[in-house]
Amino acid sequence: MANYSGATPYLSFWLNDELFAYKVEDVIEVLEMQKITVVPKSQPYIMGVINFRGEILPVIDVRQKCGLDAGKVFDPVDSVIVVLEVCKDDPDYRITVGSIVERVSDVVQVKPIDIKPVPEFDTKINAEYTEGIFSHGDRFITILDTTKIFSLGYTSSNNTK
Repeated sequence: MANYSGATPYLSFWLNDELFAYKVEDVIEVLEMQKITVVPKSQPYIMGVINFRGEILPVIDVRQKCGLDAGKVFDPVDSVIVVLEVCKDDPDYRITVGSIVERVSDVVQVKPIDIKPVPEFDTKINAEYTEGIFSHGDRFITILDTTKIFSLGYTSSNNTK
C-alpha cells in the first residue's frame, strides 16, 4: 500500500484467524519464537519471560489478556514475538513487553478518517482494548490499544488512557 499523507503505519498480524494491528511506532522488533521461561504464580496471560538484549522481557498472550479463545496452541514455526515499547499510565514512563502472535501479515498505511469505532455488541474482543477497526481489502483489521493491553495493572474497570 502506498504511503500517503496523514496515514499511520500499522503492523498487522493474525490471532485466532482474525487480523489485528499495532501501531508501528510501538514496535521495536519482531523475533522468531524462542523458549519462554515460565514465571510461577504469574497472571494466566503472562506466558513467561525471555532474554531480550540482556534484559528480562515479559511475554504476554494477547488472546488471553483480551478475552479471545486462548485454547489454541501457538505454532512454534509460524508464531513470533512482537517486542513493543508502550506507555504505562504516565506518558513519560514506557515499558518493553513481548506479544506472542500467530504470524505477522504486513505493514499497512491507514488514514485516521478510515478508522471506525469497534461495535460494542457481539465482538470477539473487548472494545475497551481497541483503538478502532478499518477495512483492508476484503477483511477488517482491529487496532489494539497497547497502552491498555500491556499496562499490567489495567483492568476493564479502569479508565486510564
